[in-house]
Amino acid sequence: MQTLKPLPKAAPGFASRLDGVAGAGRNGDADDPRWQLALRIAASGSLGRSGLLSDFLLYVVDRCIRCRTDEITEQQIGVIVFGRAEGYDPNDDNIVRSYARKLRKRIDEYFITEGRGEPVRLEIPRGGYAPVFFDNNVLVSSHIDEHSVAPVGTDPPEYGITKQAVPERPETVSPVVPGAGWNIAGRFRVTPGMLLSLLLGVFLGVDCMLLGHSPLFVSQKEALSHLLWRQLFSSGRDTFIVPSDDGLVIMQRLIARPVPLTAYVNGSYRTSIKAGGAQDDGEILKLGSRRFTNVVDLDFAAHLAQLREVVPERMMIRYARDLRMDDLRTGNAILIGSDESNPWIELFRPQLHFCFRFEPDMDKPSGFVNLYPRSGEAAIYTTKGQEEQTYGIIAYLPNLTNSGHVLIVAGLNTAGTQAATAFLLDPSLMMPSLKRARTAQGDLQPFELLVGAGNVATNASTPYVVLERIGLPPGR
Repeated sequence: MQTLKPLPKAAPGFASRLDGVAGAGRNGDADDPRWQLALRIAASGSLGRSGLLSDFLLYVVDRCIRCRTDEITEQQIGVIVFGRAEGYDPNDDNIVRSYARKLRKRIDEYFITEGRGEPVRLEIPRGGYAPVFFDNNVLVSSHIDEHSVAPVGTDPPEYGITKQAVPERPETVSPVVPGAGWNIAGRFRVTPGMLLSLLLGVFLGVDCMLLGHSPLFVSQKEALSHLLWRQLFSSGRDTFIVPSDDGLVIMQRLIARPVPLTAYVNGSYRTSIKAGGAQDDGEILKLGSRRFTNVVDLDFAAHLAQLREVVPERMMIRYARDLRMDDLRTGNAILIGSDESNPWIELFRPQLHFCFRFEPDMDKPSGFVNLYPRSGEAAIYTTKGQEEQTYGIIAYLPNLTNSGHVLIVAGLNTAGTQAATAFLLDPSLMMPSLKRARTAQGDLQPFELLVGAGNVATNASTPYVVLERIGLPPGR
């Protein structure tokens, strides 16, 4: 196996354990700004002077910059960084996963403390080990009114991006690398070599994307979507994906009465609720015991499982009937379907601006009720009289104990749910609302979207925002 050049040192006294290890060293690109960022993190106090954490970081960044992401695997990291034997079984030895959790936490600490003025942010998304680089200015915004509403049919207003002042770096932290753009005093200066490296980085990023590798830099819309999914999926708590109970919907339509959450949780709706004394009452009530859901919900769950922010061991697909109250107290959840098909949504009605209302009387419209209508807005959005139209909602809320997050994705019908999921999974469509929901601290506050779309043979056409609310309802 070829032995490559040793890794450059990040600062005086910094030594990599990978020096001289076969297949571990770099082959140049020492002035690449992404590499320089990795060196600063590796030499920082945030990593606690841990040689293994630093080597872990430098190895994955090196492979990413050189478009060799196929080598960023648990097996390869275990062999190169942690000295495990060739062919060792990661299922029996979780050292890479254990150190990856520590490394992600330490990188976050770096950008909160020593690296708070970095123009570029580095993250290692959960579910993999390949790093991603963000424009850090995307995550810093000016203050925006939490109750702003996007005018329907118009482009959203552009809000200015406020750039944080870069604090002067102490000499003990700033790396002293010739040509890297840092002088002995720790002040930043632009050099011709740095501009050349920046251009080289751009070309490398384009080359990697053309070759089918993960992009090294992501756009603003992708960074905002990453922010949303990162808050819904974490290694610290389970995330429950809860599809609709369509057997419950059919049963409720036949008995013309809704099933309250209490009866749904204790299971009494399957035995004590009578359909009216007909001989087929038993067959009707059996529908409440059958496990039916629809393809739209399953397709959405499949897309969620492929998100790079997902922590596989923490993602749980739970049938609505099997969910427990404690799951919504301690975990994150994505509830799919309306109150009629997913009674757990009832718990979050006080936090919603748009609530589903089912009317068994065919002369009365079922639909999403606008609980706090504003000038020019309808009180209810329904498909009655306009079957070619459908609606769905996307609601991002705190869980029952404010310790996690809940995402509600619901529709008036299958096409409405499809419209909501399609809108949610499109970073370009979500970007304006996520910009307004983002706080000055870089988190997301609760928000709610009423989405509309055409309904063509139970399939949604291109979705669009009808109404938007940022923040919880008045008094919440």
